[in-house]
Amino acid sequence: MRTQAAENSRPAESTQTASDSGEPMSTQSSTDTGDLDLDAIIAAGGSFDDQSAANASDSEMYQQLDDEEDDGEYPQDMQVQEQEEDEEEEDPDASYPDRPVRSYTLAGLLELADISLPEDFEQEEREVPISGLQNRSHKVQPGDLYIHIAKPDEDIWGCVHEALQRGAAAIIVSEAFEAEEDLEVPVMLLPDCLDAQQRLAIAFYDNPSTKMTVVGVTGSCGKTTTSWLIRGMFDELDKSAGLIGSVEYGIDEYLMNEEGDLWKRDEPDPTLRRESSVPYCLTPYCGKYVVPETLPDGLHVQKIMAGQADRGAAACVLECTTSGLQEGRCDYVDFDVAVFTNIAKDKVDAFGGIQQYLDAQGSLFLKLQDHVRQRAVINSDDPYADDFRRFASKVPVVTYAINDRTADVYAEKVSLGIWESEVIIATPIGHINILTPLIGRNNVYNVLAAVATGLSINVPLQTIVAGIEATEVVPGRTEYIDLQQNFQVLVDSADTPEALSRLLDDVKMSGARKILLVFGCEGLQDVGKRPYMGEVAHYKADTVIITNQNQRSEDPNQIVQDIISGFPEDILEYNAKKPWPGGILQDVQRAEYTLREFVFEGQNRFRRYVCEDRYSAIRWAIATAQKGDVVVIAGKGDKDWTEVSDGEDGYIRGWLDDRVECRNALSKLYKLDSMRYMDRTEIPFMVMGEREPRYWEWGKK
Repeated sequence: MRTQAAENSRPAESTQTASDSGEPMSTQSSTDTGDLDLDAIIAAGGSFDDQSAANASDSEMYQQLDDEEDDGEYPQDMQVQEQEEDEEEEDPDASYPDRPVRSYTLAGLLELADISLPEDFEQEEREVPISGLQNRSHKVQPGDLYIHIAKPDEDIWGCVHEALQRGAAAIIVSEAFEAEEDLEVPVMLLPDCLDAQQRLAIAFYDNPSTKMTVVGVTGSCGKTTTSWLIRGMFDELDKSAGLIGSVEYGIDEYLMNEEGDLWKRDEPDPTLRRESSVPYCLTPYCGKYVVPETLPDGLHVQKIMAGQADRGAAACVLECTTSGLQEGRCDYVDFDVAVFTNIAKDKVDAFGGIQQYLDAQGSLFLKLQDHVRQRAVINSDDPYADDFRRFASKVPVVTYAINDRTADVYAEKVSLGIWESEVIIATPIGHINILTPLIGRNNVYNVLAAVATGLSINVPLQTIVAGIEATEVVPGRTEYIDLQQNFQVLVDSADTPEALSRLLDDVKMSGARKILLVFGCEGLQDVGKRPYMGEVAHYKADTVIITNQNQRSEDPNQIVQDIISGFPEDILEYNAKKPWPGGILQDVQRAEYTLREFVFEGQNRFRRYVCEDRYSAIRWAIATAQKGDVVVIAGKGDKDWTEVSDGEDGYIRGWLDDRVECRNALSKLYKLDSMRYMDRTEIPFMVMGEREPRYWEWGKK
């Protein structure tokens, strides 16, 4: 199966130099990369301390290994695959029959949606043809019925006027609307436009969820991975399956937009032929696929499902977020199976309380009323499992667990490793053995949830096993990057203290020799969580590298200082005693050149580093990893962009994909390994024997 990870992380055909890297954009106080960049070592054939490396020109600094002469053979997996210059992308629509053309009269559509037509409408208004539905004024097409969804402090008339300018055939708006001029199209005032848009959608699009087996997955954690595993089972059944979630909307191997159309690149993507981004520069972000929301609004949920059903999808898996359920975005989706993963305290606190949280997620299970067709799948190890059993009291329940041996599906034996997880699972119809590269205890729960879901819809055991094992990668969710190195590299989206803690616990339980963590915190968001992120990182990782993560218009150094405030007192006191501004816990580029050795010495002492440039931070971690270690790149996951200040009050987006950067760093690692004289145990790297004596020890010789 082609994943979005493959879409965004495909290798480039040819190398790039700094001159074609995109728009230069400084991400920290200095652009002196001579001491930091992995390519500089290779170009210089020596260490970071080598003056020739520090003074390397841009062309030398970013020279790719592909252009260097080497007598040895390159590993096959590291060779860059070439593509034809004039290669055209496949038209995804060619794989499916044409979608039906839908058109209704306004009166006919309203009748199907059980919405009363105003009595003062004239016959001409009743017979206005409607060829589409839209709730976003800037996307209205001629012939659309525009349903305005009110937002706080929004100019309602401005939105309606824009919709009319774009050719809206009729308008539905809230009762508070007052037109500033006479309108030439029918206008209806309704008290609840949110509900009306969904009723209109199931009428216009022929209630698409009734044509497919629909699985909804809710909970605090594990929704994405569980959804991908379930879709993998449908794929193994040879059934066309759709997905609506945080990574993608799609059908089979194709991506979809929120209008239900197959996604096509609308502008060139300058990154397709590049191996990686470039440090201290911003590569333009365009021609990329982006998911606006995990669970879109009710109208667009129906549009996407209609696009899937029209193309022959037999099943659809939805990630049902708690906020989306609370807002009623799935009120008119006919679910066959509802899956509950777990409840995490951090999510509850952010939502406002456990009762509201339970009620929102429970609404999915309250929709299950058909004892013959519908099923509920519940994690019986979760403390709130009984609440969900009550929510699903009208239908059969299939439970799964690791600890609860009375569950219908439970893990009889679990073997965790840094490369794979093996689970022997007991089910009511037999035992199965699943081997998956999704590591950690939390992923075992995700596997169990998928197995229980498969049983609830009568998928054969061998198909369940094959479908789960075939899903080797879930983009940005403990996604492993493997170029045959002897240590593991994981990219994950964990960006809260609790999520980071769970991730690092999983990695430790899987047998990591040491954990090397690269992470940061978002700029202009969740300032209060930063010290807790630092605390978790310090106590649960052996080596910590703090870096940028969408700093936007906030000072990166301030974000770093907020994070390190969660470090223990002994480190903070040691830092405070240093007689220069910032101490050791700052990006070395911020220190004066003569002090950098001392900054590195302090960071090496605690194995706590600061490297604001994420490109370099990833390469630091990978270059210092040893056999049996696990490098964890946390925070962004599948999000392949970075957001930095535009120099004014806003920010701009550039391309930076952690997975691409990891692959690029790993592809060069064998070259570093060939430098037997290189000491990479500490940063900066040095020639063997030059680590000691340090400057301050000269007098002791």
